[in-house]
Amino acid sequence: MKKSKTQGLTQKSEWNTVNWRKLEITVFKLQKRIYQASKRGDVPVVRKLQKTLMKSWSAKMLAVRKVTQENKG
Repeated sequence: MKKSKTQGLTQKSEWNTVNWRKLEITVFKLQKRIYQASKRGDVPVVRKLQKTLMKSWSAKMLAVRKVTQENKG
């Protein structure tokens, strides 16, 4: 589900149609690349990948989902 950076999910039905597994895989692959670069000692690549992860739509969506649906309290 592609959305522009300024356009969010507007309806509840859109939230329910998000392919969460695909987002999890995307974030996991990026985290894996960060780990591999870290293991190699490639600090500039680690920083670049971390910045990419922080700005990624997939990571943001998963964070919002965790806070709104999975957290108890």
